[in-house]
Amino acid sequence: MDVSSGADRLERARSTLEGLPLFSRDATGLTDEEAWAIAAEVDRRLLSRGRQRTGYKLGWTSAAMREALGIDTPNFGSLWDDMATTGTLALSTLRHPKAEPEFAFRADQALSGAGIGAADVMRSGRWAVALEVVDPRWESYDFTWLDNTADGSSAAAYALGPFVEVDVAPEDLSLTMTWGGERRSGGGRRSGDGRAAMGSPAEAVAYLLAELTHRGTRLEAGMIVLTGGITAPVDLRPGLEVDVSSPQLGSCTLVCT
Repeated sequence: MDVSSGADRLERARSTLEGLPLFSRDATGLTDEEAWAIAAEVDRRLLSRGRQRTGYKLGWTSAAMREALGIDTPNFGSLWDDMATTGTLALSTLRHPKAEPEFAFRADQALSGAGIGAADVMRSGRWAVALEVVDPRWESYDFTWLDNTADGSSAAAYALGPFVEVDVAPEDLSLTMTWGGERRSGGGRRSGDGRAAMGSPAEAVAYLLAELTHRGTRLEAGMIVLTGGITAPVDLRPGLEVDVSSPQLGSCTLVCT
């Protein structure tokens, strides 16, 4: 697939909220190299327009999810300054969003190098709970890993709790996502721990650092990493309130309008 054309189509779909036919079903096909190149081209265009990259989000870090969908590896996409929310999300700017509870890492210093491990990550930043909003640009949800990678891993928005130092192993961090509430219909509750993110959210960050190093870049000080969904996501709708809390990290809330 032509990289420039793919980036054009994704940007148009993002601005119009019209569903995009899957690239993986295009007559020309879609390779791993093309998927990553399309995502990189969209990022290059955003940077050229003055947008600020605030970090990265990981996708498919759950081994159970990858196995269920026949996917071999995680992927990642960029986070941008306009994706951060203060707790309120306007759904009119999104097509079919879902929220996932995650553990977020914020780097205290610039990090790079394929040899950085989970222990190095733990010494180099702080942690928070997060709600990541994914909003695939595709016309249907039967997209492949290749489509998702080209689409920047469906990054759309995120909410964060306070970043704190932790004194437990990152795989032992736990969280619970609740939505709806007693007076709202369609409420629910899901819980999980850090093992769902590549065995440990610190291992997930180390994986990202190796991938960034391979691409000749790094995680800058102050950047955020969303380490992947810990539970299944919840569909967002106007009026829905979603909360995620952790006994080790605190909480954050997202109100949909």
